[in-house]
Amino acid sequence: MGTITTFVTGKQEQKKLGNDYVFVSVLLDFTVKAGAAGDVVQALKIPAGALVDEVFCVVKTAQGATCTATVGDGDAAAGWDASVNLNAAANTTTSALEGTDAYAVGKYYASADTIDLVLGHTTDAAKIYVAARYAMIG
Repeated sequence: MGTITTFVTGKQEQKKLGNDYVFVSVLLDFTVKAGAAGDVVQALKIPAGALVDEVFCVVKTAQGATCTATVGDGDAAAGWDASVNLNAAANTTTSALEGTDAYAVGKYYASADTIDLVLGHTTDAAKIYVAARYAMIG
């Protein structure tokens, strides 16, 4: 058994994370555009070549009744978060859990996609921030 040093002996690309991370967010205001159970709400555009390491949901205004959603993308409707309570207290923040959610340690997007919420209930009063953090590596 040998040791292969080919990949560490050459120049390795280094990037300053502070300059290369992108943080995008949007406010989903369901008082402006209500959603029905089963609707797919495209929240954020993710460009091709992005390594997304975190997606957050922040409740600004609770729905006022039982209301849930999943957070995912075109490949997995619940890849980022299997259950978000849209009726949680204001400022409640959720994100993926390692060991529970498929993308908990991140996902590389070779093709452009969107971060989506799939509504579990009629949603007409909630206001939710959806945000993602990513680096362009491709």
